[in-house]
Amino acid sequence: MTESDGEPKAHDIAVIGCGLMGSALARTLAKSGYSVAVWNRTPERAEALAGEGVGGIEAVRSVEDAVGSSRLVIACMSTYEATLTALDPVTAWNGTPLVNVASGAPEEAAHMADWAGERGGRYLDGAVLGYPQDIGSDATMILFSGSPDIWSEHERALKTLGGASLLVSEQVTAAGLLDVGIVGAFYVSALAAHVEAATYVLGKGLDPEVLQAGTMVALAGLQHATAETTAAILSGDHATDQATLGTYAQGARASLAVMRGAGQRAGLLKAAVENLGLAEEAGLGELGFSAQTQVIGGSGPVKGV
Repeated sequence: MTESDGEPKAHDIAVIGCGLMGSALARTLAKSGYSVAVWNRTPERAEALAGEGVGGIEAVRSVEDAVGSSRLVIACMSTYEATLTALDPVTAWNGTPLVNVASGAPEEAAHMADWAGERGGRYLDGAVLGYPQDIGSDATMILFSGSPDIWSEHERALKTLGGASLLVSEQVTAAGLLDVGIVGAFYVSALAAHVEAATYVLGKGLDPEVLQAGTMVALAGLQHATAETTAAILSGDHATDQATLGTYAQGARASLAVMRGAGQRAGLLKAAVENLGLAEEAGLGELGFSAQTQVIGGSGPVKGV
């Protein structure tokens, strides 16, 4: 295969970073028929990955060789800063597209896009919603934002990594925004809240199967509630004919008292009670649960992202 600079490429894709996630990306791509160059700051890790017996993976010693020999570069380092440090020796990208799936702030994605452009590269930002063991499955979603040309050229390879993956926006910061919101603010908080709840009820001797059954019912209700909440925040209409914010606050305060009485910190529940209390003080108690958006800070929804 030949790129726009006329030079033949030995590999379809280079994966920069051979941690758990980077290794999973490389294995999945190789199993799907792509030739993959892998590079890691510790060469032994890349060599171990290439020696696993998955055909199509080759360890390369320099990051310059990895980038220069590949049609597409996927960087999977721990942070944007680590990615920039690793790729700094590559000064001429000659139009080679860079896809970065490190976690970080949206502003870092914008900086990375500028950095790539200054070196003659093209950039697509990514956020992985999934675990390494789930890479390649239809349940895994990788959110991409930035260059639609890169997405169009490499959609097949990128969707190989997760069947639910998609380009969410040409705005390069969009994937990072969703990563902070969905993974950081929602998923981590929700899972931590489940740990609080499970610690309490299992400590009281509840059958774990009963806990799981109840959790599944709650998750089904949560799926419906999140759709309603999103619509209400966008419209600004928080009226409800169901349980009011004040009703939720009353129930949450009662639960907090019980858990605290049992010796639990219940830190996340305490934070929720505080937010609900602020909304009540602002006179929002007769509205829906979503009305607390008016007191939790931030500038509110921005259209067009």
